[in-house]
Amino acid sequence: MKSIKLDIKKKNSLRLTKQEKKNVIQDFEKYGILKFSDITQSHKLLFNFINQFSLSYANDANRRPERFDNSRIRNVDAGNQEIFLHSETSFSPSQPEIVWFYCVNPGSDGSGKTVYCDGLELWRKLSPKYKMFFLENPIEYKLRVPINKKISGNKKKKWFLEYPGVRNCFLNYRKNSLEFNFIKFAVEKSRIAKKLSFANHLLIPLESEPQILGRGFLNKKKINKEDYNYITALAYEITEEITWKKNDLIMIDNLRFMHGRRKINKKNKSRDIVTIQTMISNFGFGSTTSLK
Repeated sequence: MKSIKLDIKKKNSLRLTKQEKKNVIQDFEKYGILKFSDITQSHKLLFNFINQFSLSYANDANRRPERFDNSRIRNVDAGNQEIFLHSETSFSPSQPEIVWFYCVNPGSDGSGKTVYCDGLELWRKLSPKYKMFFLENPIEYKLRVPINKKISGNKKKKWFLEYPGVRNCFLNYRKNSLEFNFIKFAVEKSRIAKKLSFANHLLIPLESEPQILGRGFLNKKKINKEDYNYITALAYEITEEITWKKNDLIMIDNLRFMHGRRKINKKNKSRDIVTIQTMISNFGFGSTTSLK
């Protein structure tokens, strides 16, 4: 992770020049995760800074409580439990390109550290045996996604969701939700040409994601417990922690990195991290990386 300290003069506006923005994008595409130390105390300036890199925002974040009177800034997942490695919403068409985390308060004892795993490195470390399996066998998720506004009708209605990999899509009036199956591979194209990243929702228990009703491989193939445990152990072997300080901002390439959280001590009631999810960035995918 590369740390960036913005010029103190910038703290009044956080408005970057074209060259400064280009430098941030170049570092982001190279490293995949950036830390802006003590960026600002102003939540308005924070959002204005993020807006310089965002074309649109992910709707999935709406399931979390809103913060600072801004519908784009949300709480992270509630509770004190450990959250296992995952790429945010990688089980659905709502997967954001960039996930931002901002530290309002690091907490009283440092528990609940955010963790991250580089999917590029993890994919590189996997043996050809596993790579062949994941390249040949896509995952199929069975989903039930809540709809924010109340809908009226009876039973279910066939629905059209225009996104590759979506099938069996229905509007469920009784559940006030959209239900569909989503087919997706466990590996992603990265911003670096000809390099793949292992960033997905395979390592997180299903009970952590109420939207996922089922998960399996499309061709009814299975990973045995020994192989699953090996891949999980390998992921955590290269996992790193973020030591939070007040007003730190982390920018994560969600198509490259998986992230999670250590367990929070029950006595640590002051930890406060918020998230913003950029659905589509406003700079070209892989625009600064060379064709190596």
